[in-house]
Amino acid sequence: MIPLVSVVIPFYNGVEWLTEAVQSVLDQTYGNFEIIVVNDGSKEDISEFLARFGDKIIYKFKENGGAASARNLALKITRGDYIAFLDSDDIWMPTKTEKQIEFMKQRNAMWSHTGFIYWNYETNKTSSVENFNDYNDVYLKYFISVRIATPSVIINKRVFTEHPDLEFPENFRIGEDGLFFQRLNSYYPLFLINEPLLKVRLRGDNSNTRALPRFTFKIRQYRYMSAYNNTITPTIKMINKTYQLYTKIFGLYEVKGPKFKELLAKVFWILPYSIERIYLNYLNFKLKKEDSEFYVKS
Repeated sequence: MIPLVSVVIPFYNGVEWLTEAVQSVLDQTYGNFEIIVVNDGSKEDISEFLARFGDKIIYKFKENGGAASARNLALKITRGDYIAFLDSDDIWMPTKTEKQIEFMKQRNAMWSHTGFIYWNYETNKTSSVENFNDYNDVYLKYFISVRIATPSVIINKRVFTEHPDLEFPENFRIGEDGLFFQRLNSYYPLFLINEPLLKVRLRGDNSNTRALPRFTFKIRQYRYMSAYNNTITPTIKMINKTYQLYTKIFGLYEVKGPKFKELLAKVFWILPYSIERIYLNYLNFKLKKEDSEFYVKS
């Protein structure tokens, strides 16, 4: 019997996109799923969605607490041998699960991710994402930049048996998935299928391109890292001190700040950004691409 895969889908708004996401699971060439949809306090009418998929999914409703709390709730009730994540506005390619589970079984991988593409649903244009360096040990790189799309990740359920305290940090509304994966990587190496098996829908603006929220998030990320792992290099400590100084100058902003401050902050951002890129290139250089244990190009 093929392993059961539990698919965790947090949902807040956009029921028409949720419909497409769930259908992309049902359209998989893989054939053994349980689909857990957690409604994180959405006020939308989802009666038509439930009428269509109610007998094909496990549906839970909770008060709004963010994607982290929705995923944690789902993790408590999963029965699968593997746990996969899918955001309610993204779409899996039909062969994603079949290829990824087979790859993980062959390599004895505890968790893995895949390549993905950004998809502008209004124009139907796509753009590729270069994440071919993001495998094996990405713990330090995570403080700078690691391109892991949460809906591309599959985790062996044994991870949560061996580390029962591992969960998404609910006190973060932005970047909570990255912090979860960074901590996961401190326990297990990351495996990669370098093939785009996921479409990530583009919508709105990206908080990663805004300086003020990044300054605040990096300070919080550093504290989070320090709480459970002391593998922090002098370079990262130096970058963190720069962000600490910037937050004293500009203040703390979780989402966005005044336009004039944001423009000035982007000028200040040039220094740590440049250091980060140099350090990231150094870490990538240390990566041994000839070691195919953690990596496959399909």
